[in-house]
Amino acid sequence: MKPVQHRRRVVNPHDDAQWESLVREASARLPENLNPPLSNIQIPAPPPPPCPPVMVEPSVQKRSSSSSGRKVKTTRYLNITRMDYPKSQGYFVRVRWRGDARSKLFSDGVYGDRLSALAAAIEWRDRMNREMGKPKNGAPPAPNVGIHRRMRDGHEVYEATWSVNGKRGRTTYSIKKHGLKEAKALAVAARQRAMAKGDT
Repeated sequence: MKPVQHRRRVVNPHDDAQWESLVREASARLPENLNPPLSNIQIPAPPPPPCPPVMVEPSVQKRSSSSSGRKVKTTRYLNITRMDYPKSQGYFVRVRWRGDARSKLFSDGVYGDRLSALAAAIEWRDRMNREMGKPKNGAPPAPNVGIHRRMRDGHEVYEATWSVNGKRGRTTYSIKKHGLKEAKALAVAARQRAMAKGDT
């Protein structure tokens, strides 16, 4: 049995009719009830400030550093690892193919938040795979990657973020103005259009 091939849809970023079609298709796929309002989402408290360093004997310091462990865990995205260190949090990408190896860290602080860093990591990984000629494998990324619901200037919006050829982009659509489904559909379509422009 042959594996199913996921073909990427060809998008013309200069075709306004196709842009409107993307919005309609994205809106039709969205459920009636999306995410809960931000007022119902509990935001975790910030971590306490780090304690000042304590001087210990060299032998004790050596044992403590080896037993502290690294906060590294795999993700469901191939070649992408989540890294949570005290001074660095982000996603580490490593791509290898036929003797060529490339790697890069996408920091939460640099890209604004954890989801934006993940979106940038996935896009960079896929671009490296194409440049290296590595065949595609695994499931395609989730459609909601790079799409976030959040507050901007006291108003709820859907925000689309992307990273193309090392350049980051961002746009928002007001939920109050467009409604919940249309605002998200506009964000999804805007991200697809921006990504298509990077491929042309």
